[in-house]
Amino acid sequence: MKTIMIRVAVVALILLCGFSPSWAETCKDARKKVDEAISMPPEAGTEAMFQSALKECPGDLTFYQLIGDYYNNWWKKDINPEKQANYNYLATEYYAKGIKLGKGKDVEAMRKKLAALESSTEAISEVRIRSIKPGARLNIRVYFEFASSKLSKDAQEELDILGKYLGDAKSSRIVLEGHTDMVGSENFNMALSKQRAQSAKEYLVSKFGITPESIEANGYGFERLADVDDPYSGKNRRVRVRKLSN
Repeated sequence: MKTIMIRVAVVALILLCGFSPSWAETCKDARKKVDEAISMPPEAGTEAMFQSALKECPGDLTFYQLIGDYYNNWWKKDINPEKQANYNYLATEYYAKGIKLGKGKDVEAMRKKLAALESSTEAISEVRIRSIKPGARLNIRVYFEFASSKLSKDAQEELDILGKYLGDAKSSRIVLEGHTDMVGSENFNMALSKQRAQSAKEYLVSKFGITPESIEANGYGFERLADVDDPYSGKNRRVRVRKLSN
């Protein structure tokens, strides 16, 4: 029986090698697709090309860095605020996905670039939250004590700016994104980051009568540090806000 199973496995391997392109060739073709896409502006359908390449070769970290760099560059040089917001969002997502696939020095460059995106947006104000485009993120000064999801007085005052806007703009929808430093396990920090976002959501809902459905609360643990030079810094224990399309 064991001999038969071995023979079946060998035949299957021969068939696979004989009739399917090698993994290296598949990734080579995918890289050509990525290289072609990054030579064009985003309006040329590049996102569909990126998605197709990643579907063919999902485990190549260089793809995520190349695509993240592509959108990062367009975020910096485009003058259309709505497009800028979208490119900022896409750069953040590609860097974050690449970081999750790798570790150590392999993703060090992406960590630094992601941290720059996480910490470089403008601070919240009534004017900014009204003018921000869907997809864009704003930093809000909602920071937390170590291992805590309790809102401080300063954090509540910052959320009051956001709550006033959401109370007036009934149709607006946002995502609250919770984050942590790197102390503790991945599971612990993922849960804590979600609790931080949920604390901010509950405060906005209870104080300003905002419908819970208009606010999403997500947690990212320590996946998206704002300060990679000091991963245990309080700057990483925070909540950010991202505006959604209505």
